[in-house]
Amino acid sequence: MALSLKLQPKLTQQLVLTPQLQLSIKILQLNHLELTDVISQELQENPVLEIKDNLNGKAENETDFEFEKFLDNYSKINEEYFEKERFYSQKDLNEDDEESSNILDIYSAKRSNLYDHLLWQLNLEKLTDEEIRIGEEIIGNIDSDGYLRVDIKDISESLNTSEDNVYAVLKKIQKFDPVGIASRNLKECLLNQIEVYGAPTPYIIPIIENHLEDLAKKSFKKISKELNITEEEVKLALDFISNHLNPKPGSGYEFSEYENQSVQPDVYVIKRGDDYDVVLNFDEMPFLRINRSYERMLKDKNCDPQVKSYLQEKIKSAYWFIKSIQQRGSTILTVAKEIVERQKEFLDKGPSYMKPLTLKDIAYSLNLHESTISRVTSNKYIMTPQGLFEMKYFFSGGIRKIGVEDVSTTSVKELIKDIINQESPNKPLSDQEISDILKSKGYCIARRTVTKYRESMGILSSSMRKK
Repeated sequence: MALSLKLQPKLTQQLVLTPQLQLSIKILQLNHLELTDVISQELQENPVLEIKDNLNGKAENETDFEFEKFLDNYSKINEEYFEKERFYSQKDLNEDDEESSNILDIYSAKRSNLYDHLLWQLNLEKLTDEEIRIGEEIIGNIDSDGYLRVDIKDISESLNTSEDNVYAVLKKIQKFDPVGIASRNLKECLLNQIEVYGAPTPYIIPIIENHLEDLAKKSFKKISKELNITEEEVKLALDFISNHLNPKPGSGYEFSEYENQSVQPDVYVIKRGDDYDVVLNFDEMPFLRINRSYERMLKDKNCDPQVKSYLQEKIKSAYWFIKSIQQRGSTILTVAKEIVERQKEFLDKGPSYMKPLTLKDIAYSLNLHESTISRVTSNKYIMTPQGLFEMKYFFSGGIRKIGVEDVSTTSVKELIKDIINQESPNKPLSDQEISDILKSKGYCIARRTVTKYRESMGILSSSMRKK
């Protein structure tokens, strides 16, 4: 068969993140503290931006209209954003490229945190767009101890992908530094570290797999008998696990860039009568505008072409920066109002009355994408009459309760905590006994589910709670 070269037209659809959309995504993810810092930095870098003193002037609206027309006339894509937003592009950073070197300097100067450290490693892997999307979702659900507290099934449903795909990406992330990150329980965490580091003796693996509780209780005789090894070997295994493996792989990193700073709410919820008002936090948040002097300079026919080109670029950048901040505020407020509307019982009575709520529920109600809801609620805080909470706190799965609508896992955890607080210190309740108590109250919860919830709250087993 003869080979030949030919041109053939082909029509395909491709999703491209414009610079403006990339900027909006970046701004949307910032919490109150981060946004004030970014605004301060942008004010220093962009000379056409200034702080607005008069918030209600008619001239401001006219200026906005002028810049709407300005953007229509100058719609050239600003390639600078593609370089700066490295987390939202697939472009590899070239060490010989001067722009890339500057970007690396900027990011290396920031305080290291677990989330950025894992994202950096994820972007170094040769992964498909689908795998990166899954990886970002997994990393976003890792807690400060380094554990993944969300079921694989929930992630697969939220991303509309298979559980096998999620598990495959999860296994790759668990090999990232620190090793054992994104494990779902202590056993998996230790085994992941053994898989990478190796073990001095083969019997350490079955001890971790089957006898962690016995090891914690120092039941050396029982372990040695079941594994047919000496008690001295069991003690050596305990020494190795205690001194060479890390039960909290995330503890060596800052969990967020602002770990040591006080948290400021992005939204306030204020009760007025029987209703709740939701307002954005504008404390220390400057209102921005574009300096009209530069607009007049841009319209001057005698303006130097190089100066004019520079002003066009800076004004366009400033305009989209302001619009992105406005869009962020509007989106956060809309999502917060929907959460408050659905969680009124929690606001009135406390955590035990939390309703089941998922990202999909809010996305469907507001006609937004789930990824948008995830970005809005991640690392954002809401001040309520019940206290200060991260917005993601209000999302939890449901548990079937006989005769009534589903109840949230958060309320079930509170109930488990109350049951344990009321138990006898000399005879603490086992997970099976707690499960039986819950079933008597109408909650269909298995023993292993009780164990999972108890561990997620950092509550010890019954044998460890005994006094």
